[in-house]
Amino acid sequence: MMDARKLSECELDDVYKFHRKDAQKMIRTVSQYSRAANDAYRRGDYVSGHHYSLMAQEAQFAANCLNAKAATKIFKSVNRTDDLWRLDLHGLHANEAIRVLQCRLQQIELSGQRPKPLEVITGRGKHSRGAPVIPAVVTNYLKECRYRFYELRAGAIAVRPKFVELK
Repeated sequence: MMDARKLSECELDDVYKFHRKDAQKMIRTVSQYSRAANDAYRRGDYVSGHHYSLMAQEAQFAANCLNAKAATKIFKSVNRTDDLWRLDLHGLHANEAIRVLQCRLQQIELSGQRPKPLEVITGRGKHSRGAPVIPAVVTNYLKECRYRFYELRAGAIAVRPKFVELK
């Protein structure tokens, strides 16, 4: 495993590409099967169309599994320290980032520790096509769940966990 220093942008890109490459190949396969199914249906060859459609579904399932495996490896590479109060979401897809954030907030809230807010590193969206995705989905999630939060700096949010008094 790498040392505990912070990864540079180039290293983050390498980690992302290395772990996502198999899933990306499988997504291309999904696309090929989907096009073949569409073409077969347009020709009136419903048996082949159905066959290719099933193949696309199987490939999509495999891609989802590969992406989940990649997300776990990327998360562990980026979050190498055992700091409960810092969460780096670099390299994760939007749904993966929200799942990780939910788990971390729950972990903190159940621990009963209250020293400080959770620092969530969302990044600034340099690698997103168009507007940054992760900062937007994270802030939307926090608003929906009525968490108090504020921007620490560009690409970083501080979240106040919710604590329930135990009786």
